[in-house]
Amino acid sequence: MRFGFLDGLRGWAAVIVLFHHVFVDGLPANDFMADRLFWARIFFMNGTFAVCLFFVISGFSLSIGYLQTGDERGLARMAAGRYVRLAIPIFAICSITYLLLALNIIPPFAERPHPLDIFGTFTPSVAGLFEFSLVGAFLFQSNVENYDPPLWTMFYEFLGSFMVFATVAVVRSWRLRTWMLATLFVALALCEPFFSLFIAGILIADVFRQDETSRSRNIAGATLCAAGLLLTLLPAPWLLLKYVAAPVCLVAGVAMFAPAKRLFENRLGNFLGWISFPLYLVQAAVIYSFSVRGLDLLASFGFEATQQRWIVGLATLPVVIFFAVLFCPINDFAVRLARWFGVALFGPPAPRPLGYLGAKSRPA
Repeated sequence: MRFGFLDGLRGWAAVIVLFHHVFVDGLPANDFMADRLFWARIFFMNGTFAVCLFFVISGFSLSIGYLQTGDERGLARMAAGRYVRLAIPIFAICSITYLLLALNIIPPFAERPHPLDIFGTFTPSVAGLFEFSLVGAFLFQSNVENYDPPLWTMFYEFLGSFMVFATVAVVRSWRLRTWMLATLFVALALCEPFFSLFIAGILIADVFRQDETSRSRNIAGATLCAAGLLLTLLPAPWLLLKYVAAPVCLVAGVAMFAPAKRLFENRLGNFLGWISFPLYLVQAAVIYSFSVRGLDLLASFGFEATQQRWIVGLATLPVVIFFAVLFCPINDFAVRLARWFGVALFGPPAPRPLGYLGAKSRPA
C-alpha cells in the first residue's frame, strides 16, 4: 500500500538535496552561499534535513502495510527484495560514474574547483566499482573509493530498513506497542540519531492508522507541522532537535493535517516522488561532469567566477531532472525485479477483496 503524500514528501526532499548540493555544498557562488551554518537554518536548502526526512518516510512506508494487515509473508517479500531494489540503481549510477571518470568527462580532481576536488581522488577500477556499489555502499561508511558521494546514506537506509522489518515483526502483537516504539525511539535518538528516525517512522505509521476524529487529527497535524518548521531554524548545537525532532514532527504533521497532505498529493508531487531516487542518484554525476565543464566553458568566454557559478548552477537543475527521468526505467525495473524476487521466495500476495481501493502512486 502506498500513500501519495509520502511520495510527494520524498520527491520534494530530493529537490532540497539537489539545491543543497548545487548552491551550497558544490558550487557556492560566493562566501554567503558557502556559509553552511546559515543555510542549515533554511529547511529548503538543508540537505541533511532532507535526508532525515527520507529516513522517517522509509520507516513509515515500510511498516504501515504490515501494521495494518499483519501479513507476515508480505513483510518477508519486502525484506527479501530490499537489497535488489536498492542495489540495481546504485550499481547502474556507479557504473555510469566509472565511465565518466575513465573517459575523463569528469575531470581529474586537481582540475576541479573546491570543494568538488575532494571526491574521485582514486584511480577507478572495475574491482572497486563492484566492491563499492554491491557491498561497500550498504555495509561500510568509508569514502576511499566512492563512486557517488550522496550514497553515504545507504549505510543507514539499508540497515535501517531491516531494523524496521525486525521491529514491526516483533512488536505488532504487543498491547503496549505504541509506548514501546516511543521508548525505543528516544533511546536510539540519544545514541544513534539516524537509526532512530526509522523507528519514528514506524511510530507515526502506528498512530496514523488509529481512528481519530478529523478535527483533533487536523489540529495535532497543524501543530506538528509548525513545530517541525520552527525547529529547523535552530542553530547547529541543537542537533537532536534540528535533525531528529524536526523531521519527525514534519512527517507526522503532514500525515495528520489534511491541507498539508493535499499539498503533496498532486501531479507534481507524484512526478517528484517517481523520480526521487533517480534524482538523488544522478545529481553528483551531473554536477561533477556537466557543471564543472560548464564552468570551464563560461570562463573561456570571460565570465567572472560568481557569474559562472550562478549560471551553471541554475542550468544544472533542469539537466539533473532530465537525466533523472532517463534513469527512471532502471529504477522501475529494480522495483519490479525486487517484487518478483520476493514473490519467488515467499509466494504471491493473497487476492484483494472485492471493492478494495488501493492507494494510487507511481513506483518509487
